[in-house]
Amino acid sequence: MKYDESNVVELKSKVEDSLIYEIIAFLNSYLGGTIYVGIDDDGSIIELCQKEKDVAESKIINWIRDEAIYPNCSEFVSIQYNEDDVLTIHIVPGNRKPYYHKSKGLKSSGVYIRYGRNKTQASSEEISRMLQESSGTSYESLISMNQDLTFETLELKFRKLNINFDNFKMITSGFIDKETNLYTNLAYWFSDQYGVDTKVAVYQGLNRAVFRSKHEFSGSIIEQIDEVMKYFSLCNEIRVIIDGKPIRTEIPSYNMRAAREAILNCYCHRDYFRNSNIKIEFFDDRCEVLSPGGFYGGLTLEKALEGYQSFRNENLVKLLFKLGYIENYASGLSRIFDIYKDEEKKPIVDTSLIGFKIIFPNKNYDVFKEIKDPWLNWVTEKVTEKVTEKEIEILDLLTMNPEYTLPQMSQKLMVSRKTIASRIKSLKEKGIIERVGSDTRGYWKIHK
Repeated sequence: MKYDESNVVELKSKVEDSLIYEIIAFLNSYLGGTIYVGIDDDGSIIELCQKEKDVAESKIINWIRDEAIYPNCSEFVSIQYNEDDVLTIHIVPGNRKPYYHKSKGLKSSGVYIRYGRNKTQASSEEISRMLQESSGTSYESLISMNQDLTFETLELKFRKLNINFDNFKMITSGFIDKETNLYTNLAYWFSDQYGVDTKVAVYQGLNRAVFRSKHEFSGSIIEQIDEVMKYFSLCNEIRVIIDGKPIRTEIPSYNMRAAREAILNCYCHRDYFRNSNIKIEFFDDRCEVLSPGGFYGGLTLEKALEGYQSFRNENLVKLLFKLGYIENYASGLSRIFDIYKDEEKKPIVDTSLIGFKIIFPNKNYDVFKEIKDPWLNWVTEKVTEKVTEKEIEILDLLTMNPEYTLPQMSQKLMVSRKTIASRIKSLKEKGIIERVGSDTRGYWKIHK
């Protein structure tokens, strides 16, 4: 067989003491893995004599039998020789995480986790998360540190849906712990006091070197979802083709239905234990939607696309379903890829223990470059001294959509309408643009 390292395969030339940490890392993962002993880095088999094999096998058995790895992991680790007579260690994810090196104790130096193809020491946060998951108690049901909560945003949402908020059962919905009568983390997330923002940034170019705009949305996750969707729509550039026909052609950079599914997926399935932000970042060629925490409970991308489900925040998902935000508990990802099935460029999913990222390609990027570069070269060659950077921002917008009005450009560039009017006037005086038709129904023509 062929031997290649991956996120679930590790190759080792021999058994060394450090191998125990590889086993621990696989035990603490969601997928488990296989370690092949007697394989070189290039995948070739190293011939070991019988004595070397016996010593290696004995060492691994002693780690397990003597509980050098704790808690006991004997039912999750098996040892055998495969068809190539290679010592093979199969590790199934343990159900009593975190597993750790007994001599080091339950701290970072003794607890390892698997990130991609590498093992790394677990942080205190990771150890706490594994302890909480192993206890069988969901994070959403734990008592909130903040008990001074109000729900004006949620109540308003109920009214809009003609649902009586007074009939909302806080205990059965998971907002109040029935033993203590205190608010849970779930209640905190839907409260007006929820304190972890969603961050949206728009960059110039293909990296994070230059900001065009950025915004942070706070408050109840209901408010954050609504406001983030509005802002995404604002940032979703629409290419308008005017060819003299009665009906113009509009091509949005991103499919809003797919974007909505991705954004809702963040709020439904994020790991709220991690005190980090949901992030949405726009680049010229793509949009990245990042949620803290990867798949949960052993779920993989392949299984998720097949409709399998594993809920990290079950009561949260139920409430968002009741409020009409989601259509089905486990079809969001498959719906995204179904939307893009006929597109040449499709979304890319990148997932790990610490995060879930979906990258949407900008459908207008290649065309936009073809349109934009010639006149930008013309501006550079002919009128470099006359055209300012701020005026080029106007030309960027008009290249994408020549029908933009002054208020729309003001909103896009986040400057006053007076400023836009001044820049438009300057570009008209320089003979670079002209208005064709009326202020409300016409369009801008760029002279090249």
